[in-house]
Amino acid sequence: MYRQVRIHETCMPYRRILWRESNEDAVQTYELTTVTYETASASYLAIKALQQTTIATKVLQPFGAEIILREFYVDDLLTGTNCKTEAQRIITEVTNILGKGKFEFRKWASNEPQLL
Repeated sequence: MYRQVRIHETCMPYRRILWRESNEDAVQTYELTTVTYETASASYLAIKALQQTTIATKVLQPFGAEIILREFYVDDLLTGTNCKTEAQRIITEVTNILGKGKFEFRKWASNEPQLL
């Protein structure tokens, strides 16, 4: 999820890395354009981006938005239902909402093979 969150252009100069393949090569400078795992603010930025995306679309799909806001833990959605129709609605709405923020949701699991 972290690499899906783009950093604002004004912050990119502060996220530079130096790289070279071997000691003989010239040092190259790169600017990171996405949130990088294991930096101090990575978890906060990724979670905040997920929440802001959800809040921005809450009016259109309140059911899915409420599930995202209530049942996400870091980058895992832990939810369930006893009804196939409601489960399909969860999948559809959560996927639509997260798609608006360019979050690709993967690794769905279910006891019901028809839902996957």
